[in-house]
Amino acid sequence: MDPRDYLNAFLGEAREHLQELGLAIVRIESAPDDQETVERVFRIAHSLKGMSATMGFESIATLTHAMEDVLELLRQRTGGLSRETVDVLSACLDALEAAVEGIATDGQERLDAVPLVARLRGLARERTPEQELDRDGGVALPDLARLGAGQDGRRVAHVVAELDDSAPMPGARAFMVFEALAVHGELVGGVPAPDGVERFGGRRVEAWVLTDADDAALEATAASVGEVVRAEVREAPAPAAAPAQPAAAAAQRRTSTTVRVDAERLDELLHLMGELVIDRTTVEALTAELEVPGLRQALQRLARSSQALQAIVTRVRMVPVETVFLRFPRLVRDLAARLGKQVDLRLLGQDTELDRTVIDALGDPLVHLVRNALDHGLEAPDARVAAGKPAVGTIELEARHAGGHVIVSVRDDGRGIDPAAVARIALARGLIDVDAAAALDAPRAAELLFAPGFSTASATTDLSGRGVGMDAVRSSIRALGGEVTLESAPATGTLAKIRLPLTLASVGALLVLADGLPFAIPLDRVERTMRIAEVNLRSVGGAPML
Repeated sequence: MDPRDYLNAFLGEAREHLQELGLAIVRIESAPDDQETVERVFRIAHSLKGMSATMGFESIATLTHAMEDVLELLRQRTGGLSRETVDVLSACLDALEAAVEGIATDGQERLDAVPLVARLRGLARERTPEQELDRDGGVALPDLARLGAGQDGRRVAHVVAELDDSAPMPGARAFMVFEALAVHGELVGGVPAPDGVERFGGRRVEAWVLTDADDAALEATAASVGEVVRAEVREAPAPAAAPAQPAAAAAQRRTSTTVRVDAERLDELLHLMGELVIDRTTVEALTAELEVPGLRQALQRLARSSQALQAIVTRVRMVPVETVFLRFPRLVRDLAARLGKQVDLRLLGQDTELDRTVIDALGDPLVHLVRNALDHGLEAPDARVAAGKPAVGTIELEARHAGGHVIVSVRDDGRGIDPAAVARIALARGLIDVDAAAALDAPRAAELLFAPGFSTASATTDLSGRGVGMDAVRSSIRALGGEVTLESAPATGTLAKIRLPLTLASVGALLVLADGLPFAIPLDRVERTMRIAEVNLRSVGGAPML
């Protein structure tokens, strides 16, 4: 089987790893001695290396291999990671993201790993012979006597998995065995070497796992991997006591109950669910006047079942807004450094769920709002201190449910919107007249910022000043059936609030008849209903008007 048959799975997992890597890098910068996060970066690099090597993406494998090697040395040092290390890891992340997107576009990595590998090597001394593992597919064994029986009665289990003689890509199968066993504990050695699977051509995979799982669970896990015909746990040496296990290793023992499903299949399921709801409504209308014994009860059961199914299908498409929020720690870090500002980014309500379609379209508008908060909202540290504020500004990104909608807000404690400054610019551009400029208050000034081409920036830069920001944000949000508003007070800060429907999968509607024809009006567009007979009508141009 061609390894590229697994391309979609590779891209999905790689993007998830890179999102986590970006967040981990930001955490390391704020807490350089956070050993758990350093361990997390190490594991991400290791996973990416194995995945990319198996798929034949050598440039990604080379770069992540170097990241893993250097981090293995650096995490042994005291004092945490340096700012230079964080900068190099950020450059590696940028290169890996570009490479993954290149693969998604046309299958080409477009990654020159050599300069980045050189920068990584410059961060640490070369590996000693004792640290160098056998990378040619041989045994990569740990010091079992040092590991021993860990805390909570853990032991080193020796798992042997036999592959079918006709199994394609034995290296990929070995990698899958290692990844499957990792849910039971910490993989501490293997045959082939866990980071040399791409050159493996054998039929017996061996793994040493520091675990508290029983033999049956380990054997069942290894045997569940495709093309594994037999798996058993053998005796491992009985070593002495082990040092305390890092807390980060426990994260590897979490089991996963998720299944990857192609988005197109979910869309098709959703479409069929919509058709079912329409057909159910039609049947209910057609049989409303029939007096067939048991028919009403059957229709009620059908309605309950279809409503429950519709709710389940809708939930399947829901994903946490965290998938969007995770991009902002790095974005804020980079922009703050360029602007010479100090920022504390707070993320709230990351587990709030939205429809996948809404999530996909939410990223760009939020980027606009966060960049505006950084560039236009927050003052420089000396200006904040002079105004009696802390030197470090705050940007708060929050998501929360509100009835059948979700509110996503971006709040800053910066200078706020100055109505007088907005009035001068709007007057100069002919957007308002002199009288309107004199009477402009904060709410009207905030609304003017959404005018096409409007900008308060004094100069055009790559961050702002082009006047294509807020009107583009409003257009994008309205296309999703939502709305965006601004609230601000001078010298206090600005709140941008986005109101979005929970899902685009189904929309409640008001059914009406007009001239004998049926129409459905989305309920979120209905302000109120009234009886025409209770309202005075006027005649305009010979036609009755309400």
